[in-house]
Amino acid sequence: MIIMTTFARLGLNKTLQSNVKSLGYKKPTFVQEKAIGAVLSGTDTYAIAPTGTGKTAAYLLPVLQELSQTNFSEEQVRPIRALFLVPTRELAQQVEASIGLYGQGLKLRTISVFGGVRIQSHVKRFKRGTDILVATPRRLVDLLKNKTISLNQVKHFVMDEADRLVSMGIVNELKSILAALPDNTQKVLFSATDTKALNKFYQAHTHRVKVIKGGDIQPALDKIVHTLYRCPLENKQEHLFKLLTMLDCDQALIFARTKRDVDFLTRILNEQGFNSAGIHNEVPQKRRKERLASFKNGEFKFLVATDIASRGIDINNLYYVINYDLPVNSNDYIHRVGRTARTKPAKLDSKKVLEAQVENRAMSKEMASKNRSIVNPAPEVEFALHSKDVLGHAFSLVSPEQERLIPKIKNVVGKEIKLERTPW
Repeated sequence: MIIMTTFARLGLNKTLQSNVKSLGYKKPTFVQEKAIGAVLSGTDTYAIAPTGTGKTAAYLLPVLQELSQTNFSEEQVRPIRALFLVPTRELAQQVEASIGLYGQGLKLRTISVFGGVRIQSHVKRFKRGTDILVATPRRLVDLLKNKTISLNQVKHFVMDEADRLVSMGIVNELKSILAALPDNTQKVLFSATDTKALNKFYQAHTHRVKVIKGGDIQPALDKIVHTLYRCPLENKQEHLFKLLTMLDCDQALIFARTKRDVDFLTRILNEQGFNSAGIHNEVPQKRRKERLASFKNGEFKFLVATDIASRGIDINNLYYVINYDLPVNSNDYIHRVGRTARTKPAKLDSKKVLEAQVENRAMSKEMASKNRSIVNPAPEVEFALHSKDVLGHAFSLVSPEQERLIPKIKNVVGKEIKLERTPW
């Protein structure tokens, strides 16, 4: 007889059980089942959990459980007892929002801090203290340097998107943060990808570590169709127009490498009638938040973004991701395409590959002119039948100088991907 694991069996209190039930969780995912028990046991934990497998809940729920064991009066100044370190302000805000949902009724205080806003606005928030601090590294170090906060009572230290944190060129900042923590602080590292740098980091800074791998590792990749189109650099934007016209989709997330590319693509897409908005790290935080919310609500069809949108941003029911440029780091490809495959499969036929049934023809170089509108519309496309297991489709426009990146992409995806001619 197989006994199904439940959140109650994992030792979560009734308040947390009620909260996860109200959020639609019926049973723990693989990583939740393994990580919740490990964190509750007090051991250091290193977990590899892909996007979309409930990793945020996997580390939040046990920490919230532990923190809720100690009661503070409303008047007491709270010491920081849990620190969540994240690479971006978007993820910081998302984690803070998740704490509010999962921790409803626990009466815990949470503050998130990140760059891009005046540090004084953060300083004022610490007058009454906080149980939980969510922070980006550099802003956290700034607050430590000016003695706004102390980490000497932190019991739980969590690094989300740990692979990115250790590859950000912030070795000194991480050392400062680790040095400020008590020796007995529990260290929990979560990542979507397993890297040599991350392995080296956890081996150096954790003890009695519980390593969680397997099970849910990158399940979404088998549910995503990956299409690479050969595309000359000089007329890549015209190829993007053709692709979007061919897809005729409700929404798509488009990735470009630089903020300059994002601004340029957003402008020309709107000029061609493709309702679009762009986000990158120099777009003010308030405006970024507004644009992301508008995209989620369907107010415009295309969101153009740098890799700032590849991590920590959940967009439900997004089927298409388009790489205007391939990322230099192959792990970033996984995070980009991981924005899709977050919906239930439609009732579709059994063919595995989505194909465009059009006559192949070359695009003339004259169409590369930035100041010229597309004269010929994209051909009518009759899509072949999806696999019932397909949850998303990632298209990449690959210029000749980017073809060297394809073997690394194939390696992280774990299957052969052909570089194809464009079907127009």
